[in-house]
Amino acid sequence: MQFMKRTSPWIIVLIISMAVTVIAQPRPRAKRAGRPPSADPTSKQTPASNPTAAATPAPTPAQPAPSTNSPVLAVVDNVTITLMDIESTVLSAMGSDAELNAFYQDREKAIREARQRAVDARVSSMLINAEARKRGIPLEDFLAREVTGKTPPPTDAEVRAVYDANRAQFANTDLEAARPTIMNYLRNERGAKAYGDMVNRLKMTNTVQKGADVNAPNLAPGTVLASVNGQPIRIEMINERMKAYIHKLDRQIYQAQKQALDRRINDTLVLAEANKKNIGPEVIIRTEVTEKLTTPSETEIAKFYEDNKSQINGDLAATRGAIANYLQEQQQQKLEQDLAARLRAGAKIQTLLKEPVAPVFNVAVGRGISRGDINSPVKIVEFTDFQCSACGGMYPVIEEVLKAYGNRVYFEVRNFPLSAIHENAFQAAQAAAAAHAQGKFWPYVDLLYKNQKSLDPESLKKFATQAGLDRARFDADLASGKFDADIRRDIEEGEQYGIEGTPTIFINGVVLTSLSADALREAIDKGLARAGKTQ
Repeated sequence: MQFMKRTSPWIIVLIISMAVTVIAQPRPRAKRAGRPPSADPTSKQTPASNPTAAATPAPTPAQPAPSTNSPVLAVVDNVTITLMDIESTVLSAMGSDAELNAFYQDREKAIREARQRAVDARVSSMLINAEARKRGIPLEDFLAREVTGKTPPPTDAEVRAVYDANRAQFANTDLEAARPTIMNYLRNERGAKAYGDMVNRLKMTNTVQKGADVNAPNLAPGTVLASVNGQPIRIEMINERMKAYIHKLDRQIYQAQKQALDRRINDTLVLAEANKKNIGPEVIIRTEVTEKLTTPSETEIAKFYEDNKSQINGDLAATRGAIANYLQEQQQQKLEQDLAARLRAGAKIQTLLKEPVAPVFNVAVGRGISRGDINSPVKIVEFTDFQCSACGGMYPVIEEVLKAYGNRVYFEVRNFPLSAIHENAFQAAQAAAAAHAQGKFWPYVDLLYKNQKSLDPESLKKFATQAGLDRARFDADLASGKFDADIRRDIEEGEQYGIEGTPTIFINGVVLTSLSADALREAIDKGLARAGKTQ
């Protein structure tokens, strides 16, 4: 029996819109819009399908004897559950994520390889920026010419081939509804190759020098690992980057282990309850879950579509099946959670699995657009992309939560446009900066987040009029490129903090791992409580 976990509803809408995540990057933290593989300094992931697990398999029939060599993760009414007991489930949850599996099997080797990839990625980034400056064109234009411009669009036959190869994962989603996701995946795959080819060419026309081995022991602060045209890459940058990489994978493993452990605990409780009543465990599942499930009505499906259609790709007819499946899964989840809660209330459960401690990053403040007192005990820095739907979903959540804290919380917005997948994101960041120059950043970005499908240049100017900006000044600032350096600085610093997607939110230097109002409040309250103890 599986008690399935789900992300927040607005994230699920994104999943539905992507045809049940059939070609999504295999990251359990896929709540944020991410950069393509070519811009991920430490990732060597390949696309993989993400099949939905069976809803309610039969409970484990017997409790295996604990291994003396396997760590104990929980004790349920004197029944011991070890890591070995859940390991097959954990490995299954990792699926074909090569990066995560390599880290799980040989952590030290994976870290060494990731450190070298981080150096290589930084070299690539410096080469590309240098070439764009040499040509006197914006970085985005350079990438458009050398990467996007040399990446042919997928053909209909290629899209159909991917769809057919993953047909089981698309469930009731037809080809047309799945087409945008498939095309985006194929473009990213080709873009990564074009990006790599371009970097190799640039290495032949620029001076790239190797320094110390990034994995050498006891490297002193300031050690140069490589240089590009005389500009050094120092050890501190890579160490900061690796904090994010290691924590990301540690957390993914923890989440897989926790989910498997919760399932095992629930299975153990169901089995104990069945033995107590002298019935089969499948009877409990049938009575408490299966027989209580109802088919979502057309009214419920239509309401869900209307409430979330701004984030759904496809019309109601094309997405009806996926929405119905999601609504029924939500209903099943609720029934399973209710059963688990009842069984757990009468049991003695000791859980020993520890959550990884989040690293603290030295996130600079005072560089972005902010409100509140910079000396406040809690400082929130959000790296955002105005075309990112997940950022748009989080925007009203942040606005609502922060109302209750006033000047006790400082909030700053930094830019992290994912230009490779969001063609209007960089210019939207420029437009927001132009609005800030006239003192109207917040009303302007409110329009950006509410109109994410219309961020073309003319729409950006139209929003300026709606926000009451001086259009002549706004249009001139937008065309000038005067804010480009600040935006690129944000991107570069974000990458140093290990940011791979948006929104990424730091609260006193710690990444918010759950994008929800409750998680945000909890993190703020903890920060305030710690500040109170030190004052």
